[in-house]
Amino acid sequence: MRRRDFIISAGVLVTGSILGGCSNARPSAILRTQAGAIQGEISADVHRFLGIPYAEPPFGALRFKAPERRKSWDGVLVADKFGAICPQPAAASGLLAHGEDCLNLNIWTPDPSATNLPVMVWMHGGDQLSGSGSQPLYDGSQFAREGVVLVTCNRRLGAESYLYLESAMQHGIGPGNLGVLDQMQVLHWIQENIAAFGGDAGNVTLFGQADGAVTLQALVATPAARGLAHRVIPQSGAYAAQRPETAQVVAELVLKQLGIKAGDLSALQAVPSAQLAALYPAVHKLQQAAPQPYLPVISESMPVHPADAAHAGFGLELDYLTGTCADEMVSAPDNAMTVQTVHIRQYAERILATAGVDRERLLSTYVEQRPNLSPEQIETVMLGDVWARLPTLRVAHGHALRGSGKTYCYYFAEAAPAISAAHGSDLIIFGNDRSAVAEPPSAAAAEVGALMRRAWCNFARNGDPSLPELPCPEYNSKQQSTLRIGPQPTIVERPFAKQSRILGTAMANNWQAMGL
Repeated sequence: MRRRDFIISAGVLVTGSILGGCSNARPSAILRTQAGAIQGEISADVHRFLGIPYAEPPFGALRFKAPERRKSWDGVLVADKFGAICPQPAAASGLLAHGEDCLNLNIWTPDPSATNLPVMVWMHGGDQLSGSGSQPLYDGSQFAREGVVLVTCNRRLGAESYLYLESAMQHGIGPGNLGVLDQMQVLHWIQENIAAFGGDAGNVTLFGQADGAVTLQALVATPAARGLAHRVIPQSGAYAAQRPETAQVVAELVLKQLGIKAGDLSALQAVPSAQLAALYPAVHKLQQAAPQPYLPVISESMPVHPADAAHAGFGLELDYLTGTCADEMVSAPDNAMTVQTVHIRQYAERILATAGVDRERLLSTYVEQRPNLSPEQIETVMLGDVWARLPTLRVAHGHALRGSGKTYCYYFAEAAPAISAAHGSDLIIFGNDRSAVAEPPSAAAAEVGALMRRAWCNFARNGDPSLPELPCPEYNSKQQSTLRIGPQPTIVERPFAKQSRILGTAMANNWQAMGL
């Protein structure tokens, strides 16, 4: 393993190695894009192009600043290896190598010579501190086989992205949402270049899980991103945000710990990323307002709370497909309990308290609906719904009531011992072997994942996830029709009606005004 370098030799731009491709892969044709000439590789029936830089390295003089469009390169970019991932805690990154030139993307396509294929852009999760678009789990080959162009990408994380520095430094420095702006730069790159890969820049669907969904919804709440995407699929989106005043407290702690005075940007830009990551435990202990300290900040570029976006008129033209898992607060087998999990529980309790919810009455609905669970499990399921399902349905309600785009909802349900409905279990949609981190999926789970993938790809094509064997009605405030995903998928109506009545204030009131 080594850092990814760019070496210009004999007029050809070559990428260094991070992860090797398959031995049976062969070079693809050279594609001509506005960014420059690119050569990927073909594995089986899928063309893939890995480690394509979409922005200048966000370090040195560009650190803590908005991304800059990558300059076009000379020669041919040999895009057959993943690029460096953005700095993050070493324990979270696995075998992938960190590096400063980390703003890169990956593309899987069935046929670069095709025209007007739907484009799907995946935003990875990882508690805004870790993750990348290069994780093996997110290999896009199965999506390409469904006839879509699949894009994964990296974005800045943790302090590199969300450290709010405008008060301590100057306007435009550390605005608190650089990871969101990175994703917006990915979409600009797609608008300019995706046609060379067979994709339709006029039909772009964003989808992401967990903190990827949070970033996605933050983009919806960012006016400058309007028109860059056409459909969205937020999966298990626990929409939360920091405010400038609470984010500033985090920044003050970080600067104090580093011994850096206000205004000394060059000193901060010289701090190793590992040193910033080493402060994460202290920052988590401070835990300002939100379930995690590093989140998009409500600011000039994102003027509304992501959970309020539809109610405030943002994203109404988009088609929405959104939902959660049945057991969001239950960790999937590969996810260990963390300090963050404790803070998420605390945040869910704060939502209930802030909204004046009758906690015991709400709990009784879960006892009625999930009688097979223990009291401890019942409480965990309830808090998971408050954390993720509540804001997800708040957005869906607002979009269904006010939007011109379509609205669909799903529920990844507990259905069989072989299929977990824990947080992250819906990632079986990629159809990839998770054996490196967990048990391989069962045949039943793989079948459910394939059904989800077909529905998601249909939605990307035409804004409707319906399958021949499973028509999906649109979601509205009356029927609240919901696709229940499991071994025997079905359509259910008003599955969250009892909880919604009890959660009325939290469902209806402005989260930004309530301080959530």
